[in-house]
Amino acid sequence: MPVARGLSVQRLRQLATGGAASIAMSVAVTNVLRIVSSMTLTRLLDSHAYGVVGVITSITVVLAMLSDIGLLGFIVRHKDGDDPTFLDQIWTLRALRGLGLTIAMAVLAKPAAILLGKPELTPVIAVWSLSFLLDGLSSLAFATAIRNQQLWRLSSLDLASNVMMLLVSISFALVWPNYWAMIAGMGAGAILKLILSYVLFPATRRRFHFHRGRSRELWQFSRFIALSSMLSLLILQSDKLVLARLMPLSAFGLYAIAVTLSSAPGSLASPYATRILYPIYARIAREAPDALRGTYYRARRNFSLLYMFAVGGMLGSAPLIIAILYDPRYRGVAPFLELITISAVLRMSSLAANEVMVATGRMNVTFLANVFRVAWLAIGGGIGLWTGNIMLLVAMVGTTELPGMICYWWFLHRAHLLDLREEAYGLAAGGTGAGLGWLLAMTVLHLFPGL
Repeated sequence: MPVARGLSVQRLRQLATGGAASIAMSVAVTNVLRIVSSMTLTRLLDSHAYGVVGVITSITVVLAMLSDIGLLGFIVRHKDGDDPTFLDQIWTLRALRGLGLTIAMAVLAKPAAILLGKPELTPVIAVWSLSFLLDGLSSLAFATAIRNQQLWRLSSLDLASNVMMLLVSISFALVWPNYWAMIAGMGAGAILKLILSYVLFPATRRRFHFHRGRSRELWQFSRFIALSSMLSLLILQSDKLVLARLMPLSAFGLYAIAVTLSSAPGSLASPYATRILYPIYARIAREAPDALRGTYYRARRNFSLLYMFAVGGMLGSAPLIIAILYDPRYRGVAPFLELITISAVLRMSSLAANEVMVATGRMNVTFLANVFRVAWLAIGGGIGLWTGNIMLLVAMVGTTELPGMICYWWFLHRAHLLDLREEAYGLAAGGTGAGLGWLLAMTVLHLFPGL
């Protein structure tokens, strides 16, 4: 008994201090901050402000994804990932990329605003271009901390930035109630993140060192990632750019809020996949590839089931969530949220599959999965645009993860990693959560019709 008790205590300590705990804490606090921010700012600002922020966010993501070179995966997987000279070379490439993107966004500010039918947004797009420079000058802690499992420090960095963004946004909104308050908060968060990336990780200071050979090596690794990111761009941003063009900013703001809420689960799933699963899969693939089949589902099983159940509950209870968080002006968010959360439920399965494919050197699978997603969106979204049915377009966006997941299943099968029973458990968990969430929402809204 004493031995068993000692093992139990040791296991609890590992859970409390491990990477999964850091991610869980970070996500919990981040989502509390997101809720506080939404409840506060939607009462100080109107949906027009959210529409503006949604537009500049989409433009930022477009440029970032067009220039994505897979630095995190390259650093974590590379045999020289701890070598200072190697890191100097990668930091230099990243800084040059940030500078180039800043210039590109500033130059394209006016044409982009005109193309979207919102010429008044030219100044704010130009100002926000500086976010790329701030990101490019920050340290490589986003990757080296994952490689070295310094996940608590990395989570603290994210949290501090989010707290700063919330405090500055609310403070400015009290005296300057328009979209510039949100821009100021986002900028303050980015500046603090730059500073803390060096303060919290003191060994990450780098020097300028351009190396042409390293550039070629990085491109050899990331060429499929770059192509995949371009397709992801179509998947993740085409709806926003099209709807920003078709809808007034006030209506687009409702959609932008729904997108923000539906992204909350991703703030848990994405870091879990990249910070926890990917290092495990990469290590096993390097050291004991025959053991990968047993590790793939075992490493993700409990988390995936809990995640899919919880996000399914979010989908089912969407009308209740909106009724609680916002005043009646924002009721129109609920239908959007219900549709686009479908992909969030399936996201964990796809993320895990993508990480194991990259860990085993199959970078082309990410690209092919995105081809399936783009085809799905192009066909269904095209029909929606042709018929003038905006909600059909939103529905296709909300289900884009389905063809991607099927594609990953095929390649998992070819790699002898697929277990359909495990996948079915996850889908059942998501469906159960959705059903219970819907039942809860209908009951509460019936008992309290004033919500």
